[in-house]
Amino acid sequence: MVINMKYLLLLVLILNAALVSAESRTGLASTLIKEWHSSVDTTKCKDFRYPSYAPSLPRGEKIYKSNCASCHGEIPKANNESIRKVSPELQFESLCGGSTDPKHNFSKTLDVAQRWDVLMYYRANSLGYFKAGSPELAKMDAIFGGNCAVCHGTRGQGDGNLHKSLYPPPANFTMAKRLYTRTDERLFNELTHGIPWTAMPAWKNRYDFDKQIYFDEAMIWNLVRYVRQFGFSQEVDRLDTGREKLETYKKSVGLK
Repeated sequence: MVINMKYLLLLVLILNAALVSAESRTGLASTLIKEWHSSVDTTKCKDFRYPSYAPSLPRGEKIYKSNCASCHGEIPKANNESIRKVSPELQFESLCGGSTDPKHNFSKTLDVAQRWDVLMYYRANSLGYFKAGSPELAKMDAIFGGNCAVCHGTRGQGDGNLHKSLYPPPANFTMAKRLYTRTDERLFNELTHGIPWTAMPAWKNRYDFDKQIYFDEAMIWNLVRYVRQFGFSQEVDRLDTGREKLETYKKSVGLK
């Protein structure tokens, strides 16, 4: 009995050491705790809410060119690494009165959906994304499908083949509150070092023998970009297409 207690004490010490080590790298202890609380100051952004559908990059591009291009350039500056340190929701706050610069207060000129559209367009172009139909996206689809989809599902909805046997369940990347409260740096750390007390493993220095892919720092950043794409759409929404057709028809018959 004394020997068993010694082994039990040793096991507890090992587990505690592993947890402390993991916490120091990822910045969190476990996703058993709700780790995605919003940090938005609603006194500065009174109408803040997460998008009810994926923001549209084509729609965001139009808004950007009308409201932002005169200051930020015709196309947002690529490889803007400073954005990696800021979560999408806190960037949104700056567009609705949270910024000290009045030029960035769009709460009276753009509705919530429009602000999310232009913000995700800005982030996608600043941080890089895989364009629909491109060979790069096809390659990342295969890498995600062969290594991550078994838990997270091919659509990133946390519904992979193993999801029912895992607790806590795999992350649903289409859940706006979870994805938009995290910085890109945090996503990178979670992919690199894993998340303690979950089934999420550390991907640093792993090797995919089937596809001959090495999970170095560059590849993990590509995975961060890929995961981000579950949070926006590269297509024009059908409702927007319908509205444009309606406006065109009104003009053709002389209606305002």
